Amino acid sequence: MPAFWWRPLIFALVLALFALVAGGIYGQTGAWIVATLGLALYLVSQLYQHSRLMAWLLKPDRPLPETEGNWGETFYRLDKLMRSHLDTEHRVTAELDQMQEATRLLPDGVVLLDSQNRIQWFNQAAQAMLGLRPERDLGQFISYLLRNSRFNEWLLGEANHESAPEAGNHKPAAGRAQYSQLLTLPAPGAQGRTLSLRMVPLAGEQKMLLAHDITEIDRVEAMRRDFVANVSHELRTPITVIVGFLETFADMEKPDPAQFKQHVALLREQSERIRRLVDDLLTLARLESDSEVSDAPVDVPALCRRLLDEARSLSQGRHEISLALDSGAWLLGSEHELYSAFTNLVSNAVRYTPEGGRITLRWGEREGGGAEFSVTDTGEGIEPQHIPRLTERFYRVDRGRSRATGGTGLGLAIVKHTLQRHQARLRIDSTVGKGSTFTACFPPERVIPPLQASAEPTPQSSAA
Repeated sequence: MPAFWWRPLIFALVLALFALVAGGIYGQTGAWIVATLGLALYLVSQLYQHSRLMAWLLKPDRPLPETEGNWGETFYRLDKLMRSHLDTEHRVTAELDQMQEATRLLPDGVVLLDSQNRIQWFNQAAQAMLGLRPERDLGQFISYLLRNSRFNEWLLGEANHESAPEAGNHKPAAGRAQYSQLLTLPAPGAQGRTLSLRMVPLAGEQKMLLAHDITEIDRVEAMRRDFVANVSHELRTPITVIVGFLETFADMEKPDPAQFKQHVALLREQSERIRRLVDDLLTLARLESDSEVSDAPVDVPALCRRLLDEARSLSQGRHEISLALDSGAWLLGSEHELYSAFTNLVSNAVRYTPEGGRITLRWGEREGGGAEFSVTDTGEGIEPQHIPRLTERFYRVDRGRSRATGGTGLGLAIVKHTLQRHQARLRIDSTVGKGSTFTACFPPERVIPPLQASAEPTPQSSAA
């Protein structure tokens, strides 16, 4: 028999014994009086302990009442059970708080909806993307807040999909519809951003609306489409010229030697144009796919003198070209890549500066640390709205003039990617009618001071 019953049985036996003793002394009346008084005292004691229990249960944070016997065991077990429940509650609450905090800081927007599409909760990203406000929008129908016809049609379509029977005439479980449709629309709360919306079913007929920012994906996809279109356009013209000449030659029974020689020169020019375009495309592909860059010492002053000679050769006396070496520092990096980037800047200056203009190459230290290579010209200058897009592939301020000078439209894109691989950046300063300055700015960790550079062995020059 459990220990819980021992004390009541012992009390009953002791009370019966006293009643028998009282009955032997005072008769039957004495026995009933002793038994009644004993039971009354026992009942009062139980009621008192019960009142203590109720008072403690109303305020369980108070110290556990001190008592003995069955009530002491009861108090102890209840206290242990309540502490266990409190520990579980605190643990679950902490996990929920942690989950809510993690969800609140997610980069994607999260909105919890009830079965009627009323907003129950949303995170910070949803506020920024969807333009929601906690003090205003909690408990509101989301269709009232996101006033977009495509969104409302999508929301209605998803609801119909939830209630529609699946194949085999079986209805999906309530609240567990398989939402598969995505919706792309402009972000209501962030101008210029694009969102992809997905609905996820939860238990209890709740739903979770997820908003993912796909602006960058759209931009990259647009760049890819533009890139393919631009490459096709750039290749189409020279290929058309080459094919046209070949067809003409095929139709001529006896080609005129002088005309043939003239046409061959044009064919060579268009073929060279294709070669330059393919070379630049391959260079860009290599720069983007190869994440590693060599950290060999590069003699930049010697490289600048080499660029000066090449610029004067390209100019053929049409410009006044000078070099200002304000520092003897070297760079850590790839000489071939740096030469390619600097050459693009120099050749652009020569091509786009009118005859008689001045071009200045400069290598020097930067204020605050680092070094910079700059090319300054006295050309026509660039209007401010074009400057942010100059490093885009195939972007040209004047397409006709660029083709006339032999450019592929990829030079500054190559410069940007090369500098990024060297933790550097390209700064463009230009004034219309006065000229432009293109500056490659290198961080201090890429610069070898002149004293250390003088101790370095001269690296082998890379082929252009």
